[in-house]
Amino acid sequence: MEIPECPLAEHAGSIVVRAGWYGKPPHRRQRWLCRPANGDRRHRFTPVLTRQGEPNGYCVECSTGLEPWEGQAGAREYRFSAREVGEALAAVAAGASYRAAAEAARRRAHRLAAGAARRSGARRRDPLRDGQIVANWVDVFAEAVCTPELPRRWPRTLLVDSKAFRIRSGENAGRGFHVFAAMGIEAPEPGRWAPAPKIWRLEPFGRRDQASWEAFFGSLAGAPKVIVSDPDHALTAAIESVFGEAGTEHRLCEWHLGRKLREHLPASILDDRRHPIARALGDALRSPGGWRALVAAIEAEPAAERSLALGWLQRYGARIAAQVATRDPAAPHSTGPVEQVLREVDRRIGDRVGSFTNRTRMRKLLALMAVEMSGRADGRRWADRLRERLYLAGGRPADNQRPHDDPKGAYSLVA
Repeated sequence: MEIPECPLAEHAGSIVVRAGWYGKPPHRRQRWLCRPANGDRRHRFTPVLTRQGEPNGYCVECSTGLEPWEGQAGAREYRFSAREVGEALAAVAAGASYRAAAEAARRRAHRLAAGAARRSGARRRDPLRDGQIVANWVDVFAEAVCTPELPRRWPRTLLVDSKAFRIRSGENAGRGFHVFAAMGIEAPEPGRWAPAPKIWRLEPFGRRDQASWEAFFGSLAGAPKVIVSDPDHALTAAIESVFGEAGTEHRLCEWHLGRKLREHLPASILDDRRHPIARALGDALRSPGGWRALVAAIEAEPAAERSLALGWLQRYGARIAAQVATRDPAAPHSTGPVEQVLREVDRRIGDRVGSFTNRTRMRKLLALMAVEMSGRADGRRWADRLRERLYLAGGRPADNQRPHDDPKGAYSLVA
């Protein structure tokens, strides 16, 4: 690191020397003294991004010797560097708890000795395990690292689904929230199969109703040509409301349709591979001829055997027939990929559902997870981005800590 220049433009080319420290070891920050060449009075200053005094005396990455002031850069008035913030955000994006990420950040920054504890109200807690600081970083910095990585427009083809998360204990037992997920596929090149779907958006909602789906679909610009989903009345109504004028085609997931159809057929038919209905099931949703063969086989059954299946056909038959008639074999026809994403979100949240009651903070955490599951999370690159943003903002974050806290006893997410 070179000796910094004075931030005053009129002092360009002045002599700058070290002028003492502020803070305590191992986190001292260097002050600098400017001796203006134009005859102005001498003055002290600190760089836009202050650097921590490096406790190791050498770079932990390349073992190069460091000057006493050449530590990691970070926001002004922050005790942690941008590197430590970026690594912590990458950790929670991969599923680490706020507490675990905070402990790792403190150890990496030599902030506390292991096992240290202090009095907090009527109870004692280990500050090494206090995760609030990482929750604050998610609040303040998640958008800065996620916005360049996430899409701003809907793709040509969209796979959507949702998953409910329920709190099992405590004052909010039985309550919970839903995570809406979308995976997208852009238009393939002519003559090529559609590429694998990519994570497009994850967002939490207190309820899975039409208004929530409308908010989800309205969060990005543009309109997809095709949406594939499970049968859901609220979702269908939201698609018509948001994308109706754009002519978006809503197709039902073939795997779920096939499962529901089998649930409406007697086990004696499904277990007999030679039965006309069992033979027709394999191609029923793939071609118009296969669908007609299945409908004819069901209608040929005795009334007692076909009653449930006929009721299901009356509800979905016309829609399935229209869907099969326009089926593109190269396009996706199942929500399986997005269900896999939601299972991974479930794994990362684990039994911490009751900790996520603030909708804004949870939305930012899910954005971090979406970037990580797309393979684009990098703590070092995020630290570089944070340093760049902080430098342009004069060394201070755009938002204050905990700007989205809910009022005591109120929860913006759980319902």
